[in-house]
Amino acid sequence: MIDWKRIEQFVGYGRIDAPVIFIGMEEGLSRDDSLDEDLRIRSRFDRVMDLKEAHTGIAGAERLFDPARTKCQRTWRPMCDLMLRREGTTSTCETRNQYQATNLGRKNGDTLLCELLPYPSRNASAWTYSERFDTREAYRRAMLPRRTRLLRGVISEAKRSLIVCYGKSDWRQFEALFEGPRMNERGPFRVGSSNGTRILFAPHFSARAFNTDEQLKTFADAALRT
Repeated sequence: MIDWKRIEQFVGYGRIDAPVIFIGMEEGLSRDDSLDEDLRIRSRFDRVMDLKEAHTGIAGAERLFDPARTKCQRTWRPMCDLMLRREGTTSTCETRNQYQATNLGRKNGDTLLCELLPYPSRNASAWTYSERFDTREAYRRAMLPRRTRLLRGVISEAKRSLIVCYGKSDWRQFEALFEGPRMNERGPFRVGSSNGTRILFAPHFSARAFNTDEQLKTFADAALRT
């Protein structure tokens, strides 16, 4: 049985009081044929989960956390790069993969990975939840206000040094998470602050804006004020 309420109240992966939060619009889904099992696993999630523990049993997730032969997850790659640079560690393909396998979204780490919408989906045009909402538009209308309130509360639970929201088409929705931050354009990003927290809006991490090491460095420089 799928506990939809529990899925809708899930906060994210990592540490609830982490200094760095990454927020996307919705989590991806690798295979439609595994959706039911994926949702049953999510129905057992706590409010916040360790990323590796949460992905146990989810199709195709094993190598994401194998330090010996890590499969790079494209959306997580810029997150790992940024966190390594924040720590003063050289970012390479190898160190990024190691960070993904052992540090990103972990319960004792420095990150919290959140999504504004709670149902995983293959892409923004797909809609596989017609038993819950007739259309994606109806889902967004019902869910965005609830989830915005939820994440605003989460953000305020601890002192945050940096919050990165990614997905340019969703910047307007991300703005509602904060108390009127003054945002300025910086290349492909918007940067600002809210209550002492650095805020950065970025394109989606799977976009071409993050293909090269130089682009990753530009992103980190904007996020870390260098």
